[in-house]
Amino acid sequence: MKSKKWLISLGLAVVLVVSFALPGCGGGGEPTPGGRVSFSIGTDGFYLDVATMIVEDLQDFGLDVDLQTLDSTTFYDYLYYPQDGGMEACVCAEDPSPDPWNDWIWMMLCNPETYGSEWNPCWYYNPEYDALYEENYFTETLEEKQEILYGMQEILAEDIPMVFLVREDLIAACRSDRWDNWYNMMGGYATWINEYSIREVTNKTADTRLNIGVANLPGNLYMNQEELQATNVGCLYLMLVYENLAGYPKLEDEGVDAYTFVPKLATDYSISYEDDGTGGTNQVWTVNLRDDVKWHDGEDFTADDVVFSLKHIISPWGRNRPVNWTAVDARGGEDILPEDILVTKTGDYQVQFRYIEGDHQNEDYFPCCFMWYAIVPQHKFEGQDPFEYDGEYIGTGPYKVKEFVPDDYLLLERNDDYWGADDSYWGLPAAKEVLFKLYENTGQFWVAFEAGQMDSSASFSVPFQKKDDYEADPNITVDVVPDLSIYWLAFNLHPTAGYEPLQDLALRQAIAAAIDKEGIVDMVFGGYAEPADSWVYLESPNHYGGPNNYGVLPNNEYDLDKAAQILEDAGYTKDDDGYWCLPAE
Repeated sequence: MKSKKWLISLGLAVVLVVSFALPGCGGGGEPTPGGRVSFSIGTDGFYLDVATMIVEDLQDFGLDVDLQTLDSTTFYDYLYYPQDGGMEACVCAEDPSPDPWNDWIWMMLCNPETYGSEWNPCWYYNPEYDALYEENYFTETLEEKQEILYGMQEILAEDIPMVFLVREDLIAACRSDRWDNWYNMMGGYATWINEYSIREVTNKTADTRLNIGVANLPGNLYMNQEELQATNVGCLYLMLVYENLAGYPKLEDEGVDAYTFVPKLATDYSISYEDDGTGGTNQVWTVNLRDDVKWHDGEDFTADDVVFSLKHIISPWGRNRPVNWTAVDARGGEDILPEDILVTKTGDYQVQFRYIEGDHQNEDYFPCCFMWYAIVPQHKFEGQDPFEYDGEYIGTGPYKVKEFVPDDYLLLERNDDYWGADDSYWGLPAAKEVLFKLYENTGQFWVAFEAGQMDSSASFSVPFQKKDDYEADPNITVDVVPDLSIYWLAFNLHPTAGYEPLQDLALRQAIAAAIDKEGIVDMVFGGYAEPADSWVYLESPNHYGGPNNYGVLPNNEYDLDKAAQILEDAGYTKDDDGYWCLPAE
């Protein structure tokens, strides 16, 4: 998933030499022994300020580095096809996601010709890392999972295919003169893990339309769920119009953590084991469903809809889907067929998922894909291509689609017959309409927000320069929470398409030590960020060091003396102009 954050450009004063979009531009090509270490760092406008700071740091250290700015389309084409040599290094950001949804992010640095195909921006490959990635999916307990993730973090910190930079804070603002009971959590008041503000806010005026500004909208509302999930609005659409078997928990509630099961269309579940008839064991998850849910058109929601959705709508390729991988492998790993999906109806409101020997899931939490993928009505989608379906958007959720204008807005209207109207946890929302309005210009959004035309945002962080003014406004509430995005500098390690000297671990170690992360925090984010050292958020028990106190990950300290010593020990020298040069043959 590409990052959902819209970087607020802060207009740094220093203007650097820019090298525009030509494949291999900058310092690429055959390096000359004893010649300068020279390469380009590519980025697009979203990440320009962070990239600018990094280039400054590396230039000050004596590396001949320039900045390659690209339009977004070209940037992402180069990012996910490093073998084509478009960028030698790049600065980007990603949303690793909170537990337990973050398992997907580790695939990004797996073997680029298998798991990480078309997604590994570094062309990095470490078989030990890949083995841990596979093991992570099938751990039996959270304690084992932590140990595995500690090991994966340590490998990346030692190999440095990328330097983890900073995790920004989100300065969230909402119109508290119009709406009360906003719920702020990681990522802000209304983001892809937070449907609660929209469900729970109460109006303080006669206006019952809740207005949310966004930086992107899905291109269409067809049920290509992986494409919808690439935007905040697409995720909220899947939660509020359609619904999931389970919800993402409110972490602030007492006794609740990210692995807590929050019933939605599913009420509860149990786990058992059975002989598979070949000497192995199937792990069986029996899931009970609500029996009082109706689709927006009045039809009953039943187990048939869940079975249909898993077999025909939900992407099966994640390793926490109940798939007969033995059968798939026997066919040479070709397309997964509906009969390969091991889900069965065992009652009008009960289904069973089966995981074959070797693919048993962690018993400590409900498989996260069922908190992530929406269930669709069989009676509407059967016989249709879900990627092209443009009929009625019939879900079970508290909202229906009223209007959708691509590249402009999505307007939802309340479903007054919502099954959860009397539910003690979900309830019927107060907002009779929810407008997601696209703003491609951040300045335009904040003008609309200040005028009371927008109530909050699913995309925009308050510029830190405006924070004090907003806090002084009695009509606005401001709250700072950790954001979802982690910024990183990735190296193109493809043996022919990348820049050969970056294959040298010593050079990557020196670069990591020469980047002032605290300076980025202060200069770019006004102090509203923190240094990052892995894909795992610092507050997660899965972060290296966690409850077992492993300690600090290597290669994450800003130390120019250490950086210089690393290069000297590896045979690098400086020329008369103070630039580092490659070791002579």
